[in-house]
Amino acid sequence: MKLYKRKIYFFKKNSLFDNLLNSLIPVLLINWFLQGIRGMGFSEFLFRILFETILIIFFYFVIEFNLFFSLIISHTVLWIFFYQFWCIIRYFPFYNNDIKKMNKICKKLIRKIQRSEYLDEAAIIGSISRQKHIRIEKMRSDLDIKIFISNRFLSFFTTNFFMYYLRFYSFFVKFPLDINVYDNFNVFKKIAKKDKILIILDKKNKIHNYLKRNEIKF
Repeated sequence: MKLYKRKIYFFKKNSLFDNLLNSLIPVLLINWFLQGIRGMGFSEFLFRILFETILIIFFYFVIEFNLFFSLIISHTVLWIFFYQFWCIIRYFPFYNNDIKKMNKICKKLIRKIQRSEYLDEAAIIGSISRQKHIRIEKMRSDLDIKIFISNRFLSFFTTNFFMYYLRFYSFFVKFPLDINVYDNFNVFKKIAKKDKILIILDKKNKIHNYLKRNEIKF
């Protein structure tokens, strides 16, 4: 099975640096260090800082590791259990999965979101939004979900905790879930024109109204 390569726009495709940065160790190190920070909304970024700070304090004061190891262990714990671990592992030749199980989990994750009392709006983008299932030739696809914080104060905590719960769940069921929390719908303007938006939760029609007002296809 060939390596599923990321596009690195700074280097020519299949050049020395392109191949090097798409090899196992560099990809894992970069992903471990950044952990999707560039794609985070402000609320998710703030919650991430709070969560990691609490972990560092726990390992430093309770477990009594030194500060350096507390930082490394906290960052690694978040990367494995509370980030999109399988989203990065799927890029490597040794990745394999069961397509029937993936589609079953995909539907289960969507139902969890639709039945959540903590969320009002959520949407899927990417290939799954167009096909509404994972095809065998697209076994390396991920489920790319955007969920949104409401105006309520507690929504900052409940929405982010719910997202982390889904990430934690997806790790153990070996499912590539790419999910992020956003403060508003402006993220839809950044989505490539080829990506369809599949609304899976819109209790107050806010997403529908936003997309129509901004003439964004869905």
